[in-house]
Amino acid sequence: MNKSNKHGEGRLIAVRRFDEELYRLVKMYASLEGRRIASILEEAVEMWLESRGGVEEARLWARLEEEYERNLRVLEGVKAREGYALVCGGRLVGVFQSYTEAAAKSREECVAEAIIARLPYKAGERRVELGLPW
Repeated sequence: MNKSNKHGEGRLIAVRRFDEELYRLVKMYASLEGRRIASILEEAVEMWLESRGGVEEARLWARLEEEYERNLRVLEGVKAREGYALVCGGRLVGVFQSYTEAAAKSREECVAEAIIARLPYKAGERRVELGLPW
């Protein structure tokens, strides 16, 4: 659970078209248990996430997506016309003559996820290859 929400802090989130009868039932149980509606909804969402692999797995996927988007923004700004760009940690590590060179450098430089893209990079081209070829 998000630690800020445990202390009554957090962001206001509106949910459209939520079933009114379900809302009344949740409100009733929350009142009987002396809880906030938000805490019950958080508990329900956590249980739902656990049924699909777990909260930590969902957080991992969210971090992967954020890192990918950050690296992609850097890649879109690379001006080189040929070679293979290696981007990780939100920075351009370098441009290499071969994919193998870029992959070798990624093992040295990149703690987290990396993008290796053939240049010139064309935005909108989205081929994803998980893992390295060896």
